[in-house]
Amino acid sequence: MQGPGGPRRPAEVNTLQGIGPEATARARELAASIQLGSWHYSLRLERTEDRNSVMNNVVGLVIGLIVATASIAFMLRAHPEAWGIVLVGLVLSGVGLGFVAVCGYRLMFKDREGIRGILLGHVFDAGLIFERTRGQCHVVRLGDGMLRHVSWDDGADDRQRAQLWITLPDGQLRGIETWNKDECLQLSALATHVGLGAEPETIAPLHPGQVPELL
Repeated sequence: MQGPGGPRRPAEVNTLQGIGPEATARARELAASIQLGSWHYSLRLERTEDRNSVMNNVVGLVIGLIVATASIAFMLRAHPEAWGIVLVGLVLSGVGLGFVAVCGYRLMFKDREGIRGILLGHVFDAGLIFERTRGQCHVVRLGDGMLRHVSWDDGADDRQRAQLWITLPDGQLRGIETWNKDECLQLSALATHVGLGAEPETIAPLHPGQVPELL
């Protein structure tokens, strides 16, 4: 997927595959309306993050159901005067139901891919369009300073964590996550296109609460 002229897709970057014309029609129309020029290529972003998010929530939901069901069944079989056992069962069932509520909520309302579609990065002559296929589009023009390519030492999972940060028009900061070398190369290609360095800017380690919400 690349345009007939201008910069070509970097050879080492994976392109979007298996997406019909409807997926990028909105981005093409938006680019034409704001004169971003010719389209060169599109990338599917956050593939690993989207998959991990769904799997983690599904596992949490299943574990919660098992704990809650087993705890309730245990309480029903316990002797009515065994208050200690009943109390433990109540606590465990509450924990299980808490997992069900949190993970179920995330799957229904926070699952980015399931609710807002996959995340695409479209590269045009004069900028980028980031598109959730069932959500919003965000435009980044060359030289407008909306993007920042950063990495930091994330001690939680023993890796140098790289992200592309985008400042939205309302001032909110959002991130694009990476989990492997291919995804880092994708962000490097996008960063280079808008005039940032291919290598991310190293910043001080971030507290989990300081990491931007993902796009």
